[in-house]
Amino acid sequence: MKARMWLMALAMLTAAGCGSDGAEAESATCTGAGCACNGFDCDCVAGADCKTDCGSEACALDCSMGSKCNGSSEEALVLQCVDTSECKGDGGDGSVLTCTQQSKCDLKADVRSTAICRDQAACKFDMGSGSMIFCEGESSCDLKCFADCTARCAETATCKVSCGADGSPGVTCPDGRTVCGAAC
Repeated sequence: MKARMWLMALAMLTAAGCGSDGAEAESATCTGAGCACNGFDCDCVAGADCKTDCGSEACALDCSMGSKCNGSSEEALVLQCVDTSECKGDGGDGSVLTCTQQSKCDLKADVRSTAICRDQAACKFDMGSGSMIFCEGESSCDLKCFADCTARCAETATCKVSCGADGSPGVTCPDGRTVCGAAC
């Protein structure tokens, strides 16, 4: 719980400076059995078909216990997908997306976002410019990055990295990183 709150604070600081129309919702919209929100801090558990819409507010969504989750925010989305959950998400600038254990993730995020796939998770990430992606453990990653994006894949992970709209392979650096739209 402390890690999630820290990640949400980081995401909100990253997204700070964006304007507001003054008509902000008081809570995320969360539907499906096992889906609950306390403001913009949401949980999805127990095999539910959980959909969380945070609109123009930054929010956090934890998906656990084999749940099926879908989270979206125009601002930073902090999504944590664990256990054997299946997660989809679409976050704004500064999102932090984490998939662990044996989860399956299909996630998109805008600029300066961070995505982590570890353990035996299967991840498909589509990330904006300036983003960082980490594939760790025995994870399986299908990664799409735009300009100035960096992917770091462990030797034990399976990674496919494509860059830009044309899907070029990117540049593999001596330290093992794959960079898109930048030199090592």
